[in-house]
Amino acid sequence: MAPPGYPMAGPPPRRNTKAYLIIGVALVCVVALVVGGVVWWRLSASDDPALLDGQLAASYPIAPGADWSITAESMGGQKFNSVIPSEGRYGTVGALTDGETLVTIVGDPYTSVGSSHWAVGVDARTGERWRFGEPVSTCADTIVDHSIVCRDADTLHFIDVRSGAALATVPAPPNTGSVAYNGDAAFVVEYVPAADSVVFHKITRDGPQWSRPIDNLPATAPGSGDASAFTATETAVVTSGLRVVGVSADNGDRLVAKAGSSEIGRFDDGTLVLETGDSDGTAVTNRRLVVLRPDGTTTDFAGENAIVPELATSGQRNRMLVDGRYTDVRNGTSSWTAAIPEVDVFGSRVVLADDREVIVFDRSDSEYLALDTETGRLLWRAPAGRNSAVSGHAVTDGERLITPTPDGGIAALDLYSGSPAWSLPPNVIGNSRTGDEPGPALTFALGDRLVTLTSTTITGFAPTGPRAIVPGTTRAGSSGSGGGGTQYVTPCGSPPVFTPQSFRTAAGGLVVTMKVTAKCPDGDVLFGPQTRITISDGGGLVASGGFDFQRSPLAVPAPDGGAALNLELTYPPGSFFRLPDTLNDANAAGGQYLVECDRGSTPERAPAVSAPASGRSSASSEATDTVFPAGADVTAASVSALRLQADADRAFILANLNNRWVAQLSSKHAGLVADGRTWTDQAILDEFLALRLRFNDVRLLWSDEWPVFSYQGWWVTVAAATFPGPVEANNWCRTQGFDPDHCFAKLVSTTAGPEGSTLYWN
Repeated sequence: MAPPGYPMAGPPPRRNTKAYLIIGVALVCVVALVVGGVVWWRLSASDDPALLDGQLAASYPIAPGADWSITAESMGGQKFNSVIPSEGRYGTVGALTDGETLVTIVGDPYTSVGSSHWAVGVDARTGERWRFGEPVSTCADTIVDHSIVCRDADTLHFIDVRSGAALATVPAPPNTGSVAYNGDAAFVVEYVPAADSVVFHKITRDGPQWSRPIDNLPATAPGSGDASAFTATETAVVTSGLRVVGVSADNGDRLVAKAGSSEIGRFDDGTLVLETGDSDGTAVTNRRLVVLRPDGTTTDFAGENAIVPELATSGQRNRMLVDGRYTDVRNGTSSWTAAIPEVDVFGSRVVLADDREVIVFDRSDSEYLALDTETGRLLWRAPAGRNSAVSGHAVTDGERLITPTPDGGIAALDLYSGSPAWSLPPNVIGNSRTGDEPGPALTFALGDRLVTLTSTTITGFAPTGPRAIVPGTTRAGSSGSGGGGTQYVTPCGSPPVFTPQSFRTAAGGLVVTMKVTAKCPDGDVLFGPQTRITISDGGGLVASGGFDFQRSPLAVPAPDGGAALNLELTYPPGSFFRLPDTLNDANAAGGQYLVECDRGSTPERAPAVSAPASGRSSASSEATDTVFPAGADVTAASVSALRLQADADRAFILANLNNRWVAQLSSKHAGLVADGRTWTDQAILDEFLALRLRFNDVRLLWSDEWPVFSYQGWWVTVAAATFPGPVEANNWCRTQGFDPDHCFAKLVSTTAGPEGSTLYWN
């Protein structure tokens, strides 16, 4: 135990492994002019309603550049095939996603039991990939809670799609084919020709749960039976082809058994729509749509073909096309019939239904038809890729439809007009030609990442614009339904001016509000992924951190009428040196603060974004790292900050803590070896700032200025709460979770000496 008055080592600080920048230049952030006149945008989050599950979370107003790419060859196969057996067995490409990971199959040209294929997954944001260690021939048609089930001839593999790890491996019943999965269990179905029955099997990660035969089946619809589907929800399992048979996922009880087709419509709530009828083996009559609801009940109404939207806004989530009629699945009522040529329903899709338009992919003519949601009137039509009907298809960022093109590339169509916005040729997405025909190209939405899939290549693209909007709405700041009034800003050669407005602390660190003013008459932009913003004043460094503006570029509006960007920057612990009480009033500073912004590395292809509305817009960002330039004198900056803080706290201590008992939390000097480390001035400052954020009001003393300390040259941190005596101060230490070596009673006084000024506890 140290003698009375000796400043003991305090609690360990928060680590900071990087030094800090102490450099300032006059109130500027240098943003280099992007060659080619790129455009940028920023949308206030308050104007941004919740996006739809399944749409792109960020926008693509101009053509993106590839962020990452992988080939089938690099994954050990000849080509990518669909995980859906009815697609993969014919060599069709396809994949599933859960919004984060894309899962497909790589291997031989066609999937079948006994062929060489492996399930593979790719993280859309990073491009990191995995290949499952055991061969598989097919997978379920859904990913649930980041897991999927794939199978080979005699085994079911439960796979974590985030890592490719096996969650469980269990035997598969013999003579079974496709697999379905609802997150609780896997299901397989077996056809028994001798009895003309089907047997459903339920298998969990622990093994088989039950097998249920369904007998007395109706006659099949005429056809080859090549097309089929098999799916499971929380409550039902359905196989469809020439017959539609559904059972309870809980106990295998029979729910439906009819002649029918392979098409299964699926709503977000788990409702299934099944195309059924009566058959004598040569023809189907009395065609009915059976609606199988999540509670296991069924209803039916007249109809031959049903197309459930792949993506729908809240007002359209119960709607579908039934023989061209826009129909409510809840009661079968229709609001309009599409005034369009008869659509080849098999393989056609409703790719989007929003409050403005319903967009149909017509497989017969390989084109998109946009229909008015209220009337069914044809609004526009545009060509589509010939493979847009399989398990990957057009996606949307709320303003554009990004779709395969007839030449094997991809393109973006304006949702309002159908006019082309941009396109990428086949070679950019790794597409190859087969003879005179382009290979298939598919598009997928995974969070804010656009992912394309061809038979040989998977490519990820980073967004080129701001956060997406809900389809059918108009971006804030634009005029007209088509957004034709949206204005854009470009980076200019003259940097904007940064003026600190206020400083405050929050749980996250030091918060600085900046007024950012463009010098160029058309505005400016912040966009770098590693943008360093450093603030300093005459006392040295205030804060320095790296900010990522790539995901949400910030437009600085044109300065007409005093427009500016209010930018709230948060510097977490380890990236700031000063507290508000050591900083003068920013509004009255009169240019005393120096701000430097180093754009760092920037994307090769810049985003395009619309400008904020006139006036002053607001945005916020938090530093993701601490950055500094070569030659920065971190020690000098830390000593200056400690000295300024002790000076600022001295008046408060004299007025409120003098001759009173407090809790001493720390005492350090540079070079001290304590708590397993050698303390530096920077580490001492970091510890004080971390304690200040934790307790809101702690104060810093320099031991030379207070006679209650025996030794000079120590920085001492105390909590500002006062106590009647040392026992109460030590009780406070206990209640705060400190141990006796890192918190104890201390008398602060300008007149008392070291003797009797410290009381330790056990």
